[in-house]
Amino acid sequence: MGKRTAHDLLKFVGERLMSARVQCGLTLEEAAEEAGVDGERLAAAEAGALGLQEDELEGMADLYGQPLEWFFGGESTPLPYLLGAST
Repeated sequence: MGKRTAHDLLKFVGERLMSARVQCGLTLEEAAEEAGVDGERLAAAEAGALGLQEDELEGMADLYGQPLEWFFGGESTPLPYLLGAST
């Protein structure tokens, strides 16, 4: 498989975010509130439309009981995503 584009990465992370939330039995609103993330931002991130900030993604990882790297398929976290360059 070729190199991932920024769009591909956002979609992948969004799918992981949604999958983890559903597996935890949380609504989007519940997950956003418990992790301290704006609900609209979380919805957009799950849709692959934007990247969450590092602290937001860490909150989601803590809530879902996943290591941060899991959202990226076990790869190291791309710095541009963490810095919000994709927002």
